[in-house]
Amino acid sequence: MLRLSFAWKFQRIPLIIYLMLNFKIYPVILGLLLSFVTMAADNSVINDHGTVVLTGSTHKARVINSKAIVYADENMLTPLGYIANGKAIIVGNPRRMNRDLVPLVVYGRIAYIETKDIRFEDGTEEEYNTKRGAPREHDVDITIQKPEERLSENNSFYFSLHRYGAGDEIKQLFLTNDNTEKDVMTGFNLQFIHRQTTSNFFWGAAADYSAVSTGNMKFGYWLFSPTVGYSIFKNPLFSVDIYGSLDLGVNLEYNIESNFEEEPAGWIWGVQGNARVVFFPTSKYHAFAGMGLRKYSVTDLATVKDLNGNAIPGVKDITGVSLFIGAGLEFR
Repeated sequence: MLRLSFAWKFQRIPLIIYLMLNFKIYPVILGLLLSFVTMAADNSVINDHGTVVLTGSTHKARVINSKAIVYADENMLTPLGYIANGKAIIVGNPRRMNRDLVPLVVYGRIAYIETKDIRFEDGTEEEYNTKRGAPREHDVDITIQKPEERLSENNSFYFSLHRYGAGDEIKQLFLTNDNTEKDVMTGFNLQFIHRQTTSNFFWGAAADYSAVSTGNMKFGYWLFSPTVGYSIFKNPLFSVDIYGSLDLGVNLEYNIESNFEEEPAGWIWGVQGNARVVFFPTSKYHAFAGMGLRKYSVTDLATVKDLNGNAIPGVKDITGVSLFIGAGLEFR
């Protein structure tokens, strides 16, 4: 205790050296230091010229896939493009978090490629002496090409069930004609989505049906909905999409037990905005849930008449908050 206090007080012997000499723990400390060195060997560094290089063991490899996709992140969520078949590249060691990935330098930044898309030259993992300088990007002929946008790829189908309160006018419509309070519309939506390969934007179209009915009357409509959206967050567990659509009426039903003087011939159109959480977005099958706002205008249905010439309330506006759940299927 006196010797330890003396060392602390006068700081003549560094504590770590004192412990190594007196307690024989230098093998443990050396092992810890080596583990940190090994961890650092997988990382990238910026050299004196400001160039990103790979440190540690590096290997010669050749691309064996016609479209070896290069990703900006280890979760493989942000593709940068692809490297053509047959290109020679220099890669680092497989990642600890994902042994199916190896790092490489592309456009002055660290990127990642899947091991299934490459073959190590001559079947060996030839190591380069890092003391001679780690390989730089310009040492290898790497050509990153922007993937072609093909409508036959990166497509998904989403099917959902929804419900929303359609507003006071629908409620008054049923109260007047059927003496019932009904204003909640239910229905389904079938949506086709195409996602761009190198961005979070997506677009598509949907067929949407909603209706509310009783035994004596029914009000419902079919919509065609061109859609555009953006994924604001995405990882392998879930993603968050926001999207909107312009909804155009294809068919509108307004039926009651008594006949009309003239059959209603209204039309509906409007917009909707939605947000949804998609579970397992990188897998083939998805589940999702979300909510949104719908706002529609109805023409030529403000007032209709029955066979006796009595006015029957109609509908001019529909506004409501929609809740929905569903499942998706992706075709890569």
